[in-house]
Amino acid sequence: MTQTFILGGYTKRANKGISQISFDPSSVSFTEATFIAELDSPTFVSTNKDNTLLFAIQKEDGRGGIAAFKKDGDNWTFLDSNNGSEVSGAHLTYREATQTVYVANYHLGQIDVYKLDGDALSHIQVVKHEGSGPHENQASSHVHFTGLNKAEDLLFTCDLGTDEVTSYTFDEEGKIVFAHDIKLPSGTGPRHLVLDEKEEYAYVIGELDSTTTSLKVSPKGEFEIIESHLNIPHEEVATSNAAAIRLTSDEKFLYVSSRFYDAIIAYKVLGEGKLEKIQDISSHGEIPRDFIIDETDSYVLVPHQDTDNIAIFEINKETGELTFLNDDTKAPECVCIYPI
Repeated sequence: MTQTFILGGYTKRANKGISQISFDPSSVSFTEATFIAELDSPTFVSTNKDNTLLFAIQKEDGRGGIAAFKKDGDNWTFLDSNNGSEVSGAHLTYREATQTVYVANYHLGQIDVYKLDGDALSHIQVVKHEGSGPHENQASSHVHFTGLNKAEDLLFTCDLGTDEVTSYTFDEEGKIVFAHDIKLPSGTGPRHLVLDEKEEYAYVIGELDSTTTSLKVSPKGEFEIIESHLNIPHEEVATSNAAAIRLTSDEKFLYVSSRFYDAIIAYKVLGEGKLEKIQDISSHGEIPRDFIIDETDSYVLVPHQDTDNIAIFEINKETGELTFLNDDTKAPECVCIYPI
């Protein structure tokens, strides 16, 4: 069955905004991308559960915020935009119950909360993080990720600047309330995380020290560190930045990407938050800032920011190792591939 993805990215060279592309596992090929809307640097997108609403990071008139679109047949219709911040964010997620969007604002070290009321967006809350770390990129807070559990009663954030992973609960309006946090080893730079199916464990990718850290997570959002693995050779860490992290739906394998080192690293999931590194393979492009595992757990699809291509890898379902297939799909400045 054909799978569809939204592509977001920078707009410094060839890209003009957000696009839609389809992948056919039977032929292991993509269709040509179709344009959705012109936006300034829509570096991440999110949707509601039935994929009828689409939200994208954007910049406009010197400010940052989000744009909202509604599915209209085979097309997307613009609803509204709200630029409630001085600069644009890095990541966002949507909560169904309160029609609220949570933006990780990397540059300002805060979470911006937006609400969709009918067709109109409003900016309803700012939650500022404070702190710093030892790395040169940790002079202040840099919130890089917001994500929900399945019940949507907890919001998780990763703060690259303070080395903290934090959980929040919600009030009736969808505003967030601090619950718990944990500080990872100094200089980790937590960037993104992924939860396992039972939401007992979280796997966190550290951008600055190129690690993958396993956390035990309680139903209330409390954390406990289990273990940490170095993704790439130690001598490559200083000149590399870890990026995305994905878990196969059968939870047998975990994959992470590394920028500048330009590789995908594969782990076998041993259970109880434990991992075993099994492969380090070239990503076949430059700057794999994001990637996705297709819904059949058969392929890893890797866009590249600087070489404007998507590389396709096949997953060995017994070993988890990747085999490179091709890298000729065009996706200019792509840094987000989001399934719908």
